[in-house]
Amino acid sequence: MVLRDFFKKHSQEIPNNEALVFKERRITYKQYDEMTDRVAMGLLKLGVQHGERIGIYGPLWPEIVIAHFGATKIGAIGVPMSVRTTPPELKFFVNDSEISVLFMPSGFMGADFLANLEAVRKEMPTLKHVVCFDKEADGILLWEKFLTEPDAAALEKAADAVQEDDSALFIYTSGTTGVPKAAQLTHKNLITYTTAQIECMDYHRGHSIVLNLPFSHVGGAVMGITANLNAGNKVVMMDVFNPEETLRLVSEEKATTLGQVPAMYAMELAHPNLGKYDISSLKIPIVSSQPCPSELISAFKKVAGIIPLNAYGLTECTAAITFTHPEDGEEKLTYSVGKPISCIEMVLKDDDGNIVPQGQAGEICVKGPVVMKGYWKRPEEDAKVFDKDGFLHTGDMGRFEEDGAVVIVGRKKEMYIRGGENVHPPEIEDAICKHPDVMLAAVIGRPHEKWGEVGRAYIMPKPGKNPTPEEIKEFLKDKLSNFKIPEDFIIRPMLPLTPLGKVKKLDLYKEMKQELGK
Repeated sequence: MVLRDFFKKHSQEIPNNEALVFKERRITYKQYDEMTDRVAMGLLKLGVQHGERIGIYGPLWPEIVIAHFGATKIGAIGVPMSVRTTPPELKFFVNDSEISVLFMPSGFMGADFLANLEAVRKEMPTLKHVVCFDKEADGILLWEKFLTEPDAAALEKAADAVQEDDSALFIYTSGTTGVPKAAQLTHKNLITYTTAQIECMDYHRGHSIVLNLPFSHVGGAVMGITANLNAGNKVVMMDVFNPEETLRLVSEEKATTLGQVPAMYAMELAHPNLGKYDISSLKIPIVSSQPCPSELISAFKKVAGIIPLNAYGLTECTAAITFTHPEDGEEKLTYSVGKPISCIEMVLKDDDGNIVPQGQAGEICVKGPVVMKGYWKRPEEDAKVFDKDGFLHTGDMGRFEEDGAVVIVGRKKEMYIRGGENVHPPEIEDAICKHPDVMLAAVIGRPHEKWGEVGRAYIMPKPGKNPTPEEIKEFLKDKLSNFKIPEDFIIRPMLPLTPLGKVKKLDLYKEMKQELGK
């Protein structure tokens, strides 16, 4: 089975059901299938071959998604890029993936994408064609002129060559601490994963999602777009996060699902106009990337009568590979990310590759059909993350509870050692975020003459709040062992964030090294 099979199935079974909704546009599954066929035919007309990489540079618009799936129908591979992509990053992605065709708008939110392209186009030798959604220029093909009426025989011939183990999607990943690498996700990865996600979340046909996560992240491309394609459900798309607009769309579209980081939910639930919107349709709010604060759980229960689900995942495993469930209860949600999905094998290993005893912390290692094919042209990186038994080493430290639920202890590389004691930053960050005035916290280790390393906490307060380092330190005294309490507390109105609201710790490490002159 390949991704194209979902289009064939839904265009026959539910042709008039809505697939994509964006502002005033409402695209049915029949139209979705027809439009992706026109993209596939347009690419064939440009000479695109099986296995070629197709760049997708822009916000979460229908054209972005349609371009991607049109490419996959003929065995090409979608390579999405963030709207924040700079000219040097664009050059890197195009050259690294050897992209031959690039889809993009002329600009977005004040950013001039065509100017970004022009700045580096001469330095991208593999790029043969650029298709722009809203502007035609010298060397740039207009989207409407690119779309081509399908030649059924040619399309069928190209589609028949696509196999389940072929790559369908490249997602660039470096976490928040490294050089980007493209994780190769196959048709089988995506179908197996989204089928397991649907079963785990009980997200069968009839559900719908308001999606405000970028297509350049597995949260948007896989858990949002591809999972709903698998299920035959509706995606209500947002190209930029806005708390009140999210509430309005959930209310008007009767959406059942959201997937966001805690900070996004916190802004929505604290919005002064929350009471104007009926969000009672919401049944499956998913929290990812961070522990779920207890006050957020309480707010959800008060407003919607439900508690969110927590999840843990990584790009290399296609998306989230553990989920909590409502019956787990509120308390567990504050520290656990739930149990592994059914299609994977998960073990915890020590530094020597041995499985650790029950209850002890170890590196989370995963094997199964959702694990990526490997990094694109990075055999040395593959060798670092795959062991002799075929397990992918995630770099995350965790422990199993007696019922099989996973508790994330921290990043293996982020752990620091203070006076011989191992300190895992997520535990400290979670404690700091329980302070009523704190929105986000990030903890890193810094060198110390006496203790070897000590903690440094960067804190972003909630709007209108001004906690002091002394207040935070006092707040932590009865919550953490003394050696775990950071030495430094740096409070700022904003921290460097990824598009999903996660703190970019690499930037903090670089800043600290410059400060210390190292």
